[in-house]
Amino acid sequence: MLTESDLKSKLESNIPELLNAIVTDISAGCGQSFDVVVVSNSFEGKNRLMRSRVVNKVLQEEIAQIHAFTCKCYTETEWKKIVV
Repeated sequence: MLTESDLKSKLESNIPELLNAIVTDISAGCGQSFDVVVVSNSFEGKNRLMRSRVVNKVLQEEIAQIHAFTCKCYTETEWKKIVV
C-alpha cells in the first residue's frame, strides 16, 4: 500500500527546484486515491499538460498501483498568489 510519504519522497528526489509537495490520501487512508500539489520553478514556461506529464513520469509506477490520482502544478509565483 502506498502512503503520502512514499509519494512525497519520490517527488522530492526527482523534481528539480522543488519548493513544496503536498500529498493527501483522499481515500480515507487506504492508499488508493491521492491529491497532489507540486510547487517547483522548473515548471516555469510549461503549460498545465507539460507540468502534469513531468509529475506523472516521476510517479509512473505508483500511479499504476492506485485507483485515482489528481495533480496540480504551480511555480513559486503562482503558488504565492493562491495561498495569500
